[in-house]
Amino acid sequence: MRTTNKRIIDAAMNLIIQKGYRAATTKEIAEKAKVSEATIFRNFKNKQGLMKAMIEQQTPAPESMITKAEGDLYEDLLHFAATLLQQLEQKKEVFRICLREPELFEDVLQDIVVYPQSVKKHLIVYFKELTKKNMISPGSEEANADVFMTMIFGYFIHRLQLGKRVITLSEETMLKHSTEIFMKGITGRSFSGSKEDEGWVQRKNGR
Repeated sequence: MRTTNKRIIDAAMNLIIQKGYRAATTKEIAEKAKVSEATIFRNFKNKQGLMKAMIEQQTPAPESMITKAEGDLYEDLLHFAATLLQQLEQKKEVFRICLREPELFEDVLQDIVVYPQSVKKHLIVYFKELTKKNMISPGSEEANADVFMTMIFGYFIHRLQLGKRVITLSEETMLKHSTEIFMKGITGRSFSGSKEDEGWVQRKNGR
């Protein structure tokens, strides 16, 4: 990203957080970024264009997350969860703005959903590969992707809105425990392969 554009985006983010989307003007943004208002219009067209740029900045291709899968189901799912949460965290100020001004959310909704929709698509492909390997039952790949993403999005939004007022687990503990529960749900077994976990599987299967 060009230095000028980054300066404009940073200035817009700061002002919108302080004053709100509607109240922050392109003139004020230009002054804070030390550029002309015409530069903003030329590079971003308008404030909605600025919001779109905020959403898109530093967002990696979702396939890069999936290609780092190493074949260990628990570790792969934990990596996906941590990566998705990290990407959401990088956009948390945009989400705060949208939640504070819901009418704005409708304007930028199509831009916000591009990344999660792409992540979901790649997760479905990943789950289909697991189906081919007989690791999970067929026919539930999209449902699995929806539940997995809801698990991470729900935690993110809860923490964004309520902090640690209700959920007090650390991020690491939450991700590990949620991933374990999810994995048990789609495979019927635990992740670690320990004797204790093997015993759990045997009891579950009535052995």
